[in-house]
Amino acid sequence: MALKFIFSCAIAAAITCFPATSIQAQNELVSEAFDDAALPDGWSQQTLSDDSGWIGGDDTGLQSDWWDIAPHGDFIATNDDECDCDKSADYLIMPPLNLTAVEGLLLSFASYFSGELFEGSTEVATIEYSLDEGVSWTVLQTVEGNGNSDNTVWENVSVNLSSLAGNANVLVAFRYNDDGGWMFGWGIDDVLLYEPQGLDAELTSLSMASNANLGSELDVVGLITNAGADLIQSLDVTWNSGGQDHVQGFSDLNLAMGESFAFTHQDVFVAATMGNNDIEVGISNVNGTGDENLENNALTAGVTVIEYGGISSGTYEREYIYYHPGNAPANCPLVFVCHGYSGSAAGIMNYSDFNSLADEFGFAVCYPQGIEDSDGYTFFNVGYDFQNNETVDDVAFLEELTDLFVAENAVDPDKVFCTGMSNGGDLCYLLACEASETFAGVAPVSGMIMQDIMDGCSPSETVGILEIHGTDDNVTYFNGDPQNQDNWGAYPSIPATVDFWVDLYGIGLIESGTFSDIAPNDGSTVVYDKYGLDGDCGEVWLYTVQGGGHDWPGSYGNMDIDSSREAWLFFEQLCSETIGVDDLEAPSERGPLVQVVDVLGRTLDQTSATPGALLFYIYENGAVEKVILGRDQ
Repeated sequence: MALKFIFSCAIAAAITCFPATSIQAQNELVSEAFDDAALPDGWSQQTLSDDSGWIGGDDTGLQSDWWDIAPHGDFIATNDDECDCDKSADYLIMPPLNLTAVEGLLLSFASYFSGELFEGSTEVATIEYSLDEGVSWTVLQTVEGNGNSDNTVWENVSVNLSSLAGNANVLVAFRYNDDGGWMFGWGIDDVLLYEPQGLDAELTSLSMASNANLGSELDVVGLITNAGADLIQSLDVTWNSGGQDHVQGFSDLNLAMGESFAFTHQDVFVAATMGNNDIEVGISNVNGTGDENLENNALTAGVTVIEYGGISSGTYEREYIYYHPGNAPANCPLVFVCHGYSGSAAGIMNYSDFNSLADEFGFAVCYPQGIEDSDGYTFFNVGYDFQNNETVDDVAFLEELTDLFVAENAVDPDKVFCTGMSNGGDLCYLLACEASETFAGVAPVSGMIMQDIMDGCSPSETVGILEIHGTDDNVTYFNGDPQNQDNWGAYPSIPATVDFWVDLYGIGLIESGTFSDIAPNDGSTVVYDKYGLDGDCGEVWLYTVQGGGHDWPGSYGNMDIDSSREAWLFFEQLCSETIGVDDLEAPSERGPLVQVVDVLGRTLDQTSATPGALLFYIYENGAVEKVILGRDQ
């Protein structure tokens, strides 16, 4: 059985900020930002691979299934994950250098590299040089990665090349080595090779957690590099987050040209309130005087304060991540975002970027954490065939979380929604069937509804549904698996799933179209079909990603749409126009209203009908009218 793993996403769990490379009063020998896809003039490469080796572009064009790259404008990269070929000797070579008149030489560049161990191989990145026109190479410095492709960040790297001074024909190269395995890759940007001069202390990077637990303390950590020629003995580091300046002096540094100093400030940042915080850090008073280059003395790190919480649900202790923006209004909406099989709450928080949407639109967001199944993989229980002994009730878990947030965090109980990836998307359908009183809308991404869930689905209220799905999804098949060949359990095709909800709600197609193909290199396009009545709660939308895989469009795969934003916009417009029982007056030819029934045929008192429910109004002459009752009534 193929495991239904969520894709890896390398959106950082730590922030590493670094300045745009700008060195004043220095003699620049090489300066390259890789703004064009073609190899820059004078640059060359050596490679054993069959995919052209180093390639220019941006993150959307250079990343791949298991190697997601954080945005950094245009840059150059070699991608072993994409080709799975021989990248043991991928050399990106700078133009030939005449260093006969050079005394000191520094190399600065932005690096995106994990150095991960995978299936017995470890990828390696090195700076190497050749004095015989590339016939042989010598390692000058190894570039360190963080060892985790899921948490890779862009980092600034400085290398002292002064040992090469005096040579007439020097080649300097970036070498990527996949160690014979199927690895990830290396991204390079903002290369600057220069002769340092004068007094120049550079605040090279800030390495801090991008998320902090409410009430916790966070160290302010960074790296300072001597980017000049003069020895650096002392300096001050100051940080501020909208209030008091925190100053600490550092002495006896003795930083020679190209050397770095990792600092931890004596004053910690306290995560006192939920929301976003900008931590501004700067260096000053270098050697008791002024730095000759002020452009590289300051950086800002963004830290989001969230809640890592837990509750008891049934016999299980459950965990979640909760974010409530400071600008959210009273009684704001709540969106649950659920990870895929083997995934995590932190992972989907990072790649979905729902916290940013919550800031923009003023809603709360919760990322529930699935528990581990008998195989040790995290999951939400929707009744997969191979999990028939699992007893955890994830519907109850999310309902209990909703009650908690409504009671403690001013969340509107009539505006609760859920989206999720893969297994988390499957849970969305279960919620629509079994918790329609709680959830006004769901937006599964690469999800499906199990056939037995569909067969027993009897919601008491209408739940808006948006499905985003790729036609080439090789995990949750667009055409379904009605015979259960993959042992997940039988499930219908995505079109059949949409038809089920459309028939249940008694609605029709109101709009079809195609999204603009704004990312033509992603190999896919998106068409949409919208069913329902404008503004009513019983809406069913399908976004079909033609040529798309098992992805979260906007983070990976198709880049024409942003799944997270589309999900929220769908939720936001649900029930925007409401119909109340008292507003419906039967035309005289139909006669008086004699009975109101729900989708299960149960007779209801129209004065106590639940908002959001799909009702059938039966008139004296036998006419039947379908009515979706507004949630605000």
